[in-house]
Amino acid sequence: MFGFKDEEERAAVVEGIIKSEWNMFQKVDNIGGRASCQNDWETFHIMRFSQYSAWNDLMIKSYAKDIENAIRQGRNLITEKYAFMMEFTDPQYYKQALEPHLPAIDLDTMNMIEEVAWYMVDCEKEIASKFPRLSNSGRPIEAQGDVTGFTSVETYAKGELKTYSKDTLKLYLDYVRSNRAAGKNLAMIVQDTMIKMYGYDSIQDAENKL
Repeated sequence: MFGFKDEEERAAVVEGIIKSEWNMFQKVDNIGGRASCQNDWETFHIMRFSQYSAWNDLMIKSYAKDIENAIRQGRNLITEKYAFMMEFTDPQYYKQALEPHLPAIDLDTMNMIEEVAWYMVDCEKEIASKFPRLSNSGRPIEAQGDVTGFTSVETYAKGELKTYSKDTLKLYLDYVRSNRAAGKNLAMIVQDTMIKMYGYDSIQDAENKL
């Protein structure tokens, strides 16, 4: 698998992923009825685009294939993501009503998920230490901060990672390891893109104005 021929091709694939995810998001059934965020395409697009801005081409291509396979199989990856999160936010309901209907996660996959999630938590902690006001305006970082309806970065990450194929996870883990070895913070790249899409000049500009 090779990279994209140019930025235009990459952008088209990313937009295709986001639109497919949005369509899945529209079909998510919430216990309390339709959530307001399901009507907010702009925020959804900013969040998802920012995430993929930090990915390499191989990861994007692999996840695009995951999306295609899920659609063909009639799976809703966004529904599965939120269901997996409830293992931590509502364990009893998860065990009784959700787990039997979700794909099983084997040990090898779980180990990859844990390593990627640990890295992401460390990245978020670094952001929190440098930009505390910005960090406090978002999710709690670690799973012990979970409350029903407000999920931590750690739990959200694990829920999403569990919907990825093994191929995508392996590429993600390789990318995480190379960035960690180079001292790079992928969450900072995501945050920088997101902040600029919201109209700030930089992360520091957002920190100063919050």
